[in-house]
Amino acid sequence: MSRNNMNQIFLAFLTGLMTGGLSCFAVQGGLLAGILAEQKKEEQKKVTLMFLGSKFITHLLLGGLLGLLGSVLVITSKFQGVMQIVAGLFILLMALKISDIHPIFRNFTITPPKFIFKLLRKESRSAASFAPIVVGFLTILIPCGVTQAMMLLSVSSGSFLYGALILGSFVLGTTPIFFALGIASEKILSIKPLKVFAVLAMIYLAITSINSGQVLRGSVHTWQNYKLAITGSEPVGSGQVPNLQDGKQIVTIDVKSTSYKASTNTLKVGVPVKLILKTNNVFSCARSFTIPSLNISKLLPSTGTEIIEFTPTKLGKLTFTCSMGMYSGVFNIIE
Repeated sequence: MSRNNMNQIFLAFLTGLMTGGLSCFAVQGGLLAGILAEQKKEEQKKVTLMFLGSKFITHLLLGGLLGLLGSVLVITSKFQGVMQIVAGLFILLMALKISDIHPIFRNFTITPPKFIFKLLRKESRSAASFAPIVVGFLTILIPCGVTQAMMLLSVSSGSFLYGALILGSFVLGTTPIFFALGIASEKILSIKPLKVFAVLAMIYLAITSINSGQVLRGSVHTWQNYKLAITGSEPVGSGQVPNLQDGKQIVTIDVKSTSYKASTNTLKVGVPVKLILKTNNVFSCARSFTIPSLNISKLLPSTGTEIIEFTPTKLGKLTFTCSMGMYSGVFNIIE
């Protein structure tokens, strides 16, 4: 194993430890919290370890497959959007179950098919232990922006072994914050005020996840668009058609760590667009730029300039966003 490969693996671990944990927790933390809410206090640490173990093994294998098969297995933004909506609905149902708001939610739980029980015939493979394993596995379908960057690094390795070690090391680095949640949950859910806070936090996370999924799908039905419609406010550059150079509409987007600032939000249909993306010390998921409806994705450098060219073919709104749906903007396509 070369020194360069070792450095990449070590860097992946540090990325998970320093920034990946918080980034992944924002997307997947509610899933773990929901599973822990169904467990007895003495079981919560074990369940947390099962979730993390399943998550680690799954990503280890995914990293290997990405290294072996390249970009074939890269998840599209639209599919990720659907999975974030599903995850948001799951978190919402778990929050309603924890809150005891209605008896109908008490029966909501993840259980394995009956044939699995018949095959295994072991008490350790109960419904309670099945849920964290399944949810840990499904985290590959809702990766955060930093995870996606590590997935691309696994792809570029061109090796099953290195791809697996890169993504596995990253996920290993993210485990402390998830395990800390597992330990804290013993007290959080046993104290009523903290339980109320946890439920409200889960509901907020669920709504955020669903909204991010809508953004990633390129839907106009998002909180951002509703806010613009209600307030009547428009972004800077509204109505200003960009200048043409060599028959192309020239648009510049300043990519910040928490936002995108476009020189205009109006484009003409049928006229080619040259999109100039500029970054300066950007380390958030804003670097993972995508236009969902056009299946355009680009991982931007932390500092530098990237160019994307496309031609709008439909009137209406064209959404652009980060890979997590957290930061977004909209072009109005006109005649």
